[in-house]
Amino acid sequence: MFSVTDKTWLRRLITIPTLVLIFAAVSAGLPLLLVVAVVVDLVRAASTGKPAMAARLVVFLWVYLLGEMWAILALAAVAVLGRDRSRQATSRLQSLWASWMFNTMRWVFGLSFAAEGIEQIPPAPVIVLARHASMVDTLLPAHFVTHEQGIRLRYVLKKELLVDPALDIAGNRLPNHFVDRVAGTTEPELAAIRELATGLTASEGVMIYPEGTRYSPAKLARYLTPLVAKGGVIAEIASRYERVLPPRPGGTLALLDSGQADVVVLAHRGLEGFARVRDIWAGGLVDSRIDVRFWRVPYSEIPAGRAERVEWLFRLWADIDAWVCEKRPAW
Repeated sequence: MFSVTDKTWLRRLITIPTLVLIFAAVSAGLPLLLVVAVVVDLVRAASTGKPAMAARLVVFLWVYLLGEMWAILALAAVAVLGRDRSRQATSRLQSLWASWMFNTMRWVFGLSFAAEGIEQIPPAPVIVLARHASMVDTLLPAHFVTHEQGIRLRYVLKKELLVDPALDIAGNRLPNHFVDRVAGTTEPELAAIRELATGLTASEGVMIYPEGTRYSPAKLARYLTPLVAKGGVIAEIASRYERVLPPRPGGTLALLDSGQADVVVLAHRGLEGFARVRDIWAGGLVDSRIDVRFWRVPYSEIPAGRAERVEWLFRLWADIDAWVCEKRPAW
């Protein structure tokens, strides 16, 4: 029931009207924004030879806002169906929204995707461990695992994403967990993550980003310093990382403790141009090929002890790093 003291509703009383106002403003000014963007792109192309980005960003922004608007309206509509039917409808809406954004990104920026190992994703239940290097790589499991393979995912996401009202509403209606990274990997946080992997059906999985944040060279250097200072086999493995961050094992181990689901690894390369807005503006992502690779690790091949599982996870991330660096583009 609604309460003005409820933090969730207080947050939405801010984020939803703000989104509506931004969408209205961008829609009203869209013709002028496009004219200005085209002029900027022409001047930029003449002086630097870089691809048109201003117009692409304006179009992407408007389509994103449009997707948010219809998602909020649709989520509100299905809320009256009752708990079970509402959740089923929300899951379908979430998949549609992710496909909308995935296809928009592919169309606006001229991206092509080459995926290998798709056949290793099913059967469920599975725990998906994904590399994190971009603002939009959350769309990859939604597209390849849920949309193409029909496996509904429960997500471990950062709490900051709750500022997106559509994600806020759908994410809290479905079994997901928004991690409070300020609190750290406290026992209540880990208990909530363990709960996600409990009772998975033959059509469900859990998705987590073990790195906890997007890769950047500066972050890699910062995170490696204290790790290497401790020494040991984990430091030795991580010191060779080039394009991934050292995984934070707490959440992944909590998921592994909750059942006996196989692990599906999701690696990708080419989306680094989506890491920050200034990376997108640089234009290197336009007409790029994005490589995506999946492979499966049977639960029976995962060590049982905590220390052994941490080492296994760090070696797994070394395999991802080796694959990412295998055909390194000019980033």
